Amino acid sequence: MRWGLRFAVAAALCSAVPCFSAENKIPATIAAFSMPILASDGYYYGWGEALKNAPGAPFDVKVLAHGELGADETIFNALRRERVQLVGVGYASIATAIPEFTLLNAPFLFDTWDEVDFVYDNFLIPMLNDLLRQHGMVGLRHYGQVWHGIYGRKPLHEPDQLKNVRFRALIDPASQVIARSLGADMIQIPMTDIVTGLQTGLIDAGETNDLIYLMTGTNRDAPNYTFTRHTTSMLAILSSAKWWDTLTSAQQQLIDQGYPAVTVTRAGIRADSVREMAIAMQAGKVVGYELSPDARARWKDATSRVYRELIAQAGGRSQELYDRVLAGKRAFAERNINVETRQ
Repeated sequence: MRWGLRFAVAAALCSAVPCFSAENKIPATIAAFSMPILASDGYYYGWGEALKNAPGAPFDVKVLAHGELGADETIFNALRRERVQLVGVGYASIATAIPEFTLLNAPFLFDTWDEVDFVYDNFLIPMLNDLLRQHGMVGLRHYGQVWHGIYGRKPLHEPDQLKNVRFRALIDPASQVIARSLGADMIQIPMTDIVTGLQTGLIDAGETNDLIYLMTGTNRDAPNYTFTRHTTSMLAILSSAKWWDTLTSAQQQLIDQGYPAVTVTRAGIRADSVREMAIAMQAGKVVGYELSPDARARWKDATSRVYRELIAQAGGRSQELYDRVLAGKRAFAERNINVETRQ
């Protein structure tokens, strides 16, 4: 009786919504680099469940959210080669294909999360999605997750302390230009080689975001961490444009609505960062150092020429993108002045 009822319900559903047989399902593999303790884990696996349970079950869903495909740049390349259809990746990886994105990883571009969110939401995202589309990708979400800091085997509180230090930079050109501008001995190695590099003396320091620093175990060999907050770790949720364009508008809506809104994702991952760093510091696994306003000014001054070099190096629409950032920052400052005046 129960099986008969289930069959009747399934038949009714398929009469209203096209049902897909196993061989006709649309591949929808989600790939990212997360961990079960992070809110992002719930975002990816919740997204997978939403697509699995979509009306008519059109998608053949797989979730590879624990770095099964490798580091962030490997996941991004898998999307571009159409091995996966949906990814969550950082701007550092995107910049390897779309040079303009590197400008948004320039140092001290923003000062607060409120400023970041305002400028992206009101001035940047349409242009970024246009650039993605031109390179065969569709942007579904953009949000700032975690700030970047400087880690080292020894404390590195002042910019001049990085001179001649063997410094691991990210794959993103902005990170490499920052290292050179500080006089560091810049070395670019994959994320998976950081711990070995610290243990063998290949590197003595580097930059990364707070969560990656802890998730990779970098803090065990480089326990000194300076909260420079010089760069925002921005995440983009992307799909392959070629795959996306084969979907119906209803299927595209299912994909889009299955992932949480940015107001949710921003709050969750930022809270994770604060919590996990506090736990590590309380346990003596990280020695954290906050910059004074004067020290932050010295870091800004030491890297102040990076913008020009990045714009010249990236070319394309990078100057336009930078101009939009500046316009957004001005609008944000004016908004705050108006709010204070009304108060």
